[in-house]
Amino acid sequence: MQEALKVFFINLVSDIDNMLILGTILRQYSYLNVTFLAVIVLTITRSFYVAVIDSLSQLPMFHLIIGIILLIIAFKLVTRTIKGEELARKQNSFFLKLKVVLMLAATDFLICLDSIIVIYKFSTHLTPIIVGIFCSLLISLHFLPLIEKLAVNFFWINVIAGGFIAHNAMMVIMNEPRAASFYLKLHQAYPNGNIVNIAADGAVIIVVITGMISYLNHRRITLK
Repeated sequence: MQEALKVFFINLVSDIDNMLILGTILRQYSYLNVTFLAVIVLTITRSFYVAVIDSLSQLPMFHLIIGIILLIIAFKLVTRTIKGEELARKQNSFFLKLKVVLMLAATDFLICLDSIIVIYKFSTHLTPIIVGIFCSLLISLHFLPLIEKLAVNFFWINVIAGGFIAHNAMMVIMNEPRAASFYLKLHQAYPNGNIVNIAADGAVIIVVITGMISYLNHRRITLK
């Protein structure tokens, strides 16, 4: 029970920014009502990721590729507004639902890596992992409309979320074993500085500034 609670809170907190990204997909296909199905599928996939995280982390350039993709996601998040528009109603078919769920699972794989690593450190037992992830996703997706409304009315929430994603991206990149020699040279050149923290903080600053500039440009166009 204690392990399940730890997994629950870790997943719930780390999903605050992730929900903004997953929400863009769910909102476009809201008429399909796949929210609960998404909870089940993402619970299964995240539990699987925890089980195989050691194997995944050994893949060549795995951390570098995931980190770069996360950086791209961070910049996209802060350079566009979140609109509450829905797409025109399409055929409510099983294959369309399957397509949406697979899109969610593929996107979730990229953005949940940080929480998966933390969960793996806290628990390796499958039952509490499944229970904790399922409950946290159920709450996060249930309150997703509220999160999106806040993101629409308060653009700085997107900026903060983008900053978190950028920070996590740099931490993932810095865990790339094949780049260890490069980090060592930087550390030797700047022995008094923490290269990892400097790189992560620098990415956050760049993303935040980019988001603020994008917001000001959007406001200027809107006012015209």
